[in-house]
Amino acid sequence: MGILSSSSGKRMSSSSMDITSARCPDGFLELNGCEKPGTELEDLPDDLLGEIVSCLPDVRDQARIERVSTRFRKSCKLVKKVKFLCRMKNVQKCTGPSAKHVTPFKDIVMSKVVHLTCVERLRLEIEDEMQASRFKEEVIEKNSLWISDDKFVLQWLPPVSANLISLTVIDYGQQAIFHQTMLLQHLSNFCKNLQFLELRNMYLDCAPTTSSTADQMKPTRLPGVKVLTLRCVKLTENGLKDLNDCMPNLITLTLVTIVGLRDARFKSDKLEVLCLGLATRVKSVKLEVNALTKLQLKMACPDELRVEARSLQCLAVCMDKRQDAIVEFKGVNKLRELLMGASEFSTLDKLCSANPGLEKVFLDVPCMSFEDDGGWKAVLPQVPLNLPNMKHIKVKCTKLHTLSVGPGLWYSLEQDMKTNPETFSPTWPVLATLILQIIVHELEVSLKLFRALLESIPSLEKLEVYVHKDSNMELEEFGALKELFPTVQWKLDWWKKGLKFNRFSF
Repeated sequence: MGILSSSSGKRMSSSSMDITSARCPDGFLELNGCEKPGTELEDLPDDLLGEIVSCLPDVRDQARIERVSTRFRKSCKLVKKVKFLCRMKNVQKCTGPSAKHVTPFKDIVMSKVVHLTCVERLRLEIEDEMQASRFKEEVIEKNSLWISDDKFVLQWLPPVSANLISLTVIDYGQQAIFHQTMLLQHLSNFCKNLQFLELRNMYLDCAPTTSSTADQMKPTRLPGVKVLTLRCVKLTENGLKDLNDCMPNLITLTLVTIVGLRDARFKSDKLEVLCLGLATRVKSVKLEVNALTKLQLKMACPDELRVEARSLQCLAVCMDKRQDAIVEFKGVNKLRELLMGASEFSTLDKLCSANPGLEKVFLDVPCMSFEDDGGWKAVLPQVPLNLPNMKHIKVKCTKLHTLSVGPGLWYSLEQDMKTNPETFSPTWPVLATLILQIIVHELEVSLKLFRALLESIPSLEKLEVYVHKDSNMELEEFGALKELFPTVQWKLDWWKKGLKFNRFSF
């Protein structure tokens, strides 16, 4: 289900400064008509020059500006946004006549941070190409890529901690995921103004731990953090509750591909957005989040799932309920949007009964397998091709006006039509907008199904059809049916990687 799939950490905008590589923007020194330094730019206050330098993308630009004058060199120490990006060339050097000395990434970081007195937004990142690379042990020993290593953290964090508002650390997963880091404890000690935190590829423990140092005996508290994102992170068994205690004022919490949890418990009267994506099965999930307006759940079904969220308006669930499991959504009766990927629809039926005000629904059966590049791979044989009870949705959700169908549900509908070609008669809600995201396996069946669905929805005003590029057909073959439905506004297009959710809040 595309909206819940894990992904890599977010990239920083072009207004950031990548410390390890870059190009100088042409004409920078001609800003405001200055052909040479020493005129208008030199007359600007130091803090304003620092703001300008903060917009440069990397260290080469900064180095060139530093060489312009003493004033500019001073201004470069006042930058507020900095990005350190570790690339392959920071680890491996070329051989031959063009060989250059390799400056270890950690040395580059330390040579800069000691001069950054005003930085507010900091990003340290191991690039994706290196994440997929396995280096020889002697290379790792000589040039460790473990950014969240305690010793290194205590070197780079204190100089930049005073004004730090936003921090992103994307560690080298193949090394960092096996070693527990005290990063959160150090942030608790040093960063009193931190509000935005994103961490990826590491092993976190935010509970107070026994240690010989006084600082590590203190409770871990980050009360100023409002937005937390963890991706590909290992937590301790009760790590979600520990995060809850550590950051009691969170407004947005995004957890993607999380491992290590046994019980996932979270209670907050301030959290408004939660994405909970668990890569390993947990015993129980208990959420008491009555200020929550958006919730995404992607996980194997736990023994017990209980959610109390009385303000919830948008819910996305990618999970098949087991027969012996307890699944309860308490007080969830104000939903306007529901997105569900499942092959067992009892939870869908209960949610539709409790939420007559539903306006938008996305449904899919997670039976499709895709390559990393979005190419279609196969139909998963172990996933039952069950169908949701559309008649029940029609009766209970009288305000529903937008329905989106995923490729797995479309395939299930095709198989149902092939099995019951004479009795197939779709019952669909009264809709204004229908969105189909499909993979065409048998063109004749798809066209027949497509026409039957449109004939069953006389109220339809807008139709969006996205056909996967691996389908053996042309878009015109669907477009040929336009004349049969002249009152419908059509949109036909291809898709390959990522489903379309532009009509939903997620």
